[in-house]
Amino acid sequence: MSQSNGQQRPVPGSNTSTNSNGQTGQQRAGPNTSGQAGEVWDEERLEQGLERLKELHIQLRSLRTCIPRLLEPLTTKQPSPESLFREFTESTRVGTKEVQEFKHLMGDEETNKIFAQARKSRAENPDNIKPWRAMDHPDAFTRRT
Repeated sequence: MSQSNGQQRPVPGSNTSTNSNGQTGQQRAGPNTSGQAGEVWDEERLEQGLERLKELHIQLRSLRTCIPRLLEPLTTKQPSPESLFREFTESTRVGTKEVQEFKHLMGDEETNKIFAQARKSRAENPDNIKPWRAMDHPDAFTRRT
């Protein structure tokens, strides 16, 4: 909860710490779990989760253009019906593969654990969660190599 002067009151059972940017945050006492006993979410695990969410976001953004790319061979003049069929078949194959990859990654057990941890974290500390904006992160659509 925020006080009227903009400072947060400490939550009972939490530790207050300051990060490298000078921002104050709170951590709950005890292990941070995703609902399964013994599963600790340390900084490395959180970073891996963020990378997976970034990949999901990149794939989802790519799917926004899937139907226009699928229909592109039908909107351009093709030299023959065979080439039209070949181009359309290829665009269909690529589009189907992209959808299947996203569906697989979205339904993966690890992704479900990440979303469960995010829900749990938000429920434990719902204050001062800022919306994420791609324009604030220039590398938001760049995959790590």
